[in-house]
Formats: sequence, structure tokens, C-alpha cells
Amino acid sequence: IYEKLYPASTTKILTAYIALKYGKLDQKVTVSEELLKNLDAKSSVCGLKAGDTLTLEQLLYGLLLCSGNDAAVTIAQTISGSVDDFADLMNQEAQSLGATHSHFVNPHGLPDENHYTTVYDLYLIFNAAISDERFVSIINSASYQATYTDASGNTVTQTWKNTNKYLN
Repeated sequence: IYEKLYPASTTKILTAYIALKYGKLDQKVTVSEELLKNLDAKSSVCGLKAGDTLTLEQLLYGLLLCSGNDAAVTIAQTISGSVDDFADLMNQEAQSLGATHSHFVNPHGLPDENHYTTVYDLYLIFNAAISDERFVSIINSASYQATYTDASGNTVTQTWKNTNKYLN
């Protein structure tokens, strides 16, 4: 349980935990073109485009249902101003939860040799996350219809389906 492992998208549990702890769900957020440019082309996304404006709550659904890396970086920028500063906050929060054998460098879990956790640390992080009923509500949703505006002010509607095959 203490072996150093690559957490992949389970990183998003800590990202959501921090967003729920420090953010306001009704906060309006605009997706940055700069952040989207830095995502790997094979990245899992929820289909956000530069200039889209949605709430932090909607971003959390995109993060946790679709495993959206576009939502992850947008959440990071919203909470901390940058992905690097958010990674620092992730490490502080992990330490405060007792997850002392982890180190995070991004909010989505894309590979990096300095991005790791252990089964035990992930257990601690997940227990903290599920203590928030909003987190539990999101991860138990089979789907979510997000309605927001694009860069031109047009209404966009997407239905995000939960990728967790164990949900049912």
C-alpha cells in the first residue's frame, strides 16, 4: 500500500476536493486558450473550447464524469491562478491529509516522473473527498447536461456521461 505509483486520472479526486474546498460553485469561469494549448492531443476532455464561460460546478462535472483534462486545467487556474501554483496547493493539501508519500505536478494526472502517490495516500485523499456530499453527488451522477456560453455568447449544451464503469 506504500509503493510509489502513477495515479493517472485518480489525480482528479484531489483536484475536485481542492475546488470544493476553496472555490465557489456558482463562480463564472472562462476557459483559457493558453491552457488548452498545453494539453496532450490524446488527452481525455469534456469538449471545452477557449472562451467558453461556465460555472465551477459545471467544470467539476466535466472533470469527474468525463475525466476532462480541459476542465482540470481550468479549475487549477481558477483556484490558484496557474497550474504550477495549483500543484503546490495539491501537495500542501495532500500533506495535511496525511498523504505524505505523494507528489503532484498537475491537476489531471498526465504522466510525469515527479507525479506519484501510493494506494494508502489515495485512500486518504478519497476519504477526504467523499466527506463532502457535493463530491459524492457528482460522482454518483450517470450524466449531466451542461449549458453554458461560448466565446461568441452563443448557448452551448453538452451531455456528459459518467465514464465510471463501476457506477452501475
